[in-house]
Amino acid sequence: MEAVGSQFWHLRNHELFSKLNTEEIQDLCVISSFMQASKGDYIYFGNEQINRLYILKKGRIKIAYYDDKDQEIVTEILKEGDIFGEVTLNPSGNTSHEFAQAMTEEVSICSFSLENFESLLNQKPDLAIPFSKMLGEKLKIINQKYSDLIFKDARTRVINFFRLHARYEGKQTGNRVEIDMFLTHQDIASFTATSRQTVTTVINQLEAEGILLFQGRKKVVIPDVTRLG
Repeated sequence: MEAVGSQFWHLRNHELFSKLNTEEIQDLCVISSFMQASKGDYIYFGNEQINRLYILKKGRIKIAYYDDKDQEIVTEILKEGDIFGEVTLNPSGNTSHEFAQAMTEEVSICSFSLENFESLLNQKPDLAIPFSKMLGEKLKIINQKYSDLIFKDARTRVINFFRLHARYEGKQTGNRVEIDMFLTHQDIASFTATSRQTVTTVINQLEAEGILLFQGRKKVVIPDVTRLG
């Protein structure tokens, strides 16, 4: 019953379903699935078809794949409320061998089969606009990342990572931003297509320049976010 109640309030509070009434949310609970994962657990693997749409309720998840040199490439780092999985609602066979893996100790997820979610959009066409907006924002972030990989040097890619992280994870007061950091240097390297050593070097430079301040291993302070460029 606890999972059902948690699932109800997650859907109730999610921006995608904010205009649905209580009965409609209860109907969503019937067609959705709820799962929990721990750090390191896979939500889906790179060798299986992605046949569901997922909504992250709690925790952090990375979306990644391995390149032909067996190097992990992280395409997204997801926060609460983000959608992932087969977001196009068109089964693709997962030709990129994408996988989703929990990055924090407690991860909770709601998911829908593609058939059920597509049926939901047909029944509730008002959901299509917020869903399209969420998908558009998601694609904008991914496009910016790949633009950085093509046109920017390693230092700029690492700086842009912190800029992106500040925007979506940070608590901002004026130009000051505080970020609860759960990523390792290797995680950042996988996201920016650099080496762990390069990430460490750039972070040390940014600390020396006063652009980043680390408070222990779990918090990063950016005194003036405009200095990230």
